[in-house]
Amino acid sequence: MASAQIDDQARALLEGMASQAGAAPDIQSLDMTSTMTIYGADEPLVNESRTVIDYAGQRAAIVSAVMGMTTTMRYVEGTMTMSMNGMTLPLPPGMDAAFADIFETGSAGDLLSDPEAVATYDGEVSYADVLSGRQVSYTGDFGVPGMQVDATTIRFVFDATGRLIGMVVPQDASDMVMVFVGEPRVDGALFYDQDMYEVKDGAATLYAEMRYVDIALNEPVDETLFE
Repeated sequence: MASAQIDDQARALLEGMASQAGAAPDIQSLDMTSTMTIYGADEPLVNESRTVIDYAGQRAAIVSAVMGMTTTMRYVEGTMTMSMNGMTLPLPPGMDAAFADIFETGSAGDLLSDPEAVATYDGEVSYADVLSGRQVSYTGDFGVPGMQVDATTIRFVFDATGRLIGMVVPQDASDMVMVFVGEPRVDGALFYDQDMYEVKDGAATLYAEMRYVDIALNEPVDETLFE
């Protein structure tokens, strides 16, 4: 039944994506720093974020710095806490979603192991000329390091050689289009620098640029983040 839900062309492209990514590393810890530049009506807003995950100890910390304010969220022993500029704050409703599935690890190849997955080949597509190629629509488990997507369906776009060049997250009235810049930053994971566009009615608007500053795997965890 699982095979019947994934057509042959979709399977070939997804298997090729997994092969290109290589074997997923055995991740015991992750220390990742990135910047997100968000564009709007006013000046661009730059948010620097550092995510530290101790998989063995089931601990995580997310530090965000924007407009002179530094916010730290911690997940330790099943409890989440939050502080801003060193001052402890009550946890706002819904903030615990930041740590949902954060301890899951996997690889691009795992996309095909989900028995409930559905994948179809959609042919050649173009999103306002910012992303064009061969598309696979996938619905299933997104437990892949580097793929931070809050959606049930995602579209993968490949070039003529089968190389993954972007992803699309369908939204109610538009599409969020992520165009990959360069090569994956880590073998076996989809850590790509990205340009993000909102595509609506055939027009693309640059929403944000995301760049990885540093990614360290299996290094000693910075204990000061959990003090």
